[in-house]
Parts: sequence; C-alpha cells; structure tokens
Amino acid sequence: LTTLLLSEVHLQGAPSPRSPPPSTPPSTPPSPSPLSGLVSASSDLRFLIDEAQNHGSDVTVVLAPGAHLKLSSQIKCTSNIKVTVASSGEGATLDGRGQTGLFYLSGGCSLTL
Repeated sequence: LTTLLLSEVHLQGAPSPRSPPPSTPPSTPPSPSPLSGLVSASSDLRFLIDEAQNHGSDVTVVLAPGAHLKLSSQIKCTSNIKVTVASSGEGATLDGRGQTGLFYLSGGCSLTL
C-alpha cells in the first residue's frame, strides 16, 4: 500500500522526447492501448484515470499550459496501471488547497509526474 501525500505540485514543461528506439515484437500479448488526453479541469483528470482503471490500460494525462487544478479529494488509482501526468510550456499546478493529498495509489498503480 503506497500513499503519496502532496498538497500541491507544479509541473514544468519538459523538452520534447527523442525518437524511441525501434521496437521489438512483444513476447507476451499486448496490453490494452494506453489512454491519453489534454485536461484543464480536475474532473477531466479524474475521468481519464478512472477510465484507464476500468479498461486496465496505462494513461498519459497532459495538463493544459498554465492550468491550475484544485482538488477537493485525492485521486485514487487502485489498479495495476501506469499513470503519467505531465505538462508542457509554462507548466501547470495540481493543488490540494492544503486540505487533501493529491493521489492515493494502491494495487500496483504507479505514478510519474
């Protein structure tokens, strides 16, 4: 059981990733296609993570540049999936407003900010 207790995170944009190396054929059946989306509201962030859990797929969430998402409760991830939350350009803020942590992780869920 892992709990990440952060009340506010500011994500700065990162340089564009380099081209990935050529892929090799998978030796195991492929997992469901990852979900992704651009969000500017905390409800959209919750929705994407919930949908990823419902489908058992990884999710990449890109916060709109300059977004300030105010959370009233933790976002829960209790499935064995990978969640990536990023922003580009000027960055974005996830804000628990001093009242709540941002994420609750269990069941093998991993989070990359």
